[in-house]
This record gives sequence, structure tokens and C-alpha cells, in this order.
Amino acid sequence: MRKGQAALEFLTTYGWAFLVILVMIGALAYFGVLNPGGLLPSRCTFSPEIACLEHRITANPTNTLEFRFRNNVGQMAVFNFTATEVAADITVACENSTAGSNFGLKAGRTASVLCDFSLTAANFADGDKIKFEISSDFTKAGGSYSNPAKGEVYGEAQT
Repeated sequence: MRKGQAALEFLTTYGWAFLVILVMIGALAYFGVLNPGGLLPSRCTFSPEIACLEHRITANPTNTLEFRFRNNVGQMAVFNFTATEVAADITVACENSTAGSNFGLKAGRTASVLCDFSLTAANFADGDKIKFEISSDFTKAGGSYSNPAKGEVYGEAQT
């Protein structure tokens, strides 16, 4: 056998194997197996002072993030929240539906927070997994200093 023929047979054999591997990777990507974001569960986590109880991400046209939390500070505290949608780097101030952006909450009580992204360039599509970073400052009743608390909400947008 000549050297050229051996090299051509080698390239042909391994070329087909390489082509089969590319087709398999393409099929896995098409069916979402290679998308780890779709496999991750929804979560809502904060520092110990704030217990996240539940959350909801609403897709177009409202583009909102809502979550309920419990005051674990141990005494009355005034909370202020801001949310950043990580992929688009859009930040909005969040507010309580009845008390506005700065609201007091007794120890152990719960409150709902609404972060409205409808007036921004954010566009939440139904079924998309979206990650938010939540920044909070709280001041204890009678206190002078603001204490930071961080959180994260990751979930699927729904209509």
C-alpha cells in the first residue's frame, strides 16, 4: 500500500467518526441537554436577616419580579430593596404595594415586594430562566446605621 493511500484511508475513517460526534453534539444541544440553566431549580436566597418565602417572575407585558420575605432581624426594621436583572444589567427600585419603597416591618412579620421592570428595556419572555441580584438596606428601629443585605432570585418567567 502506498503512503498516500494509507493517509487518505486514515483521514476518511476518522473524518466519519468526527462527523458523527459533531452530529451527536448538535442533537444534544438542539434538545436542550447541554443547557445547564434549564436544569437548575428556581431559588430565592438572602442573607440570614431576610427569609425569602416565595417569588414570582411575570413575563411580558408586565415584566415584574415579586417576592415575599420575613423580617428575621429580631426587631422592627425599615427595609429598602433594589433589584438588578443580571443578563441585561438593569436595576430598579422595589417597593411594598402599600407602603412604598422604605417600609417598616415588625420582627417575624412578612411583606410583599414588587420590582417593576416594565418601564425599562427588560423583556422577560415566557419560559425564560432569569436571574436577579437583590440589594437591601435595613435600619433597625431606633438605630442610626444602615445594614446591607444581599440576595438572589432565579426562576422561570410566567405569564
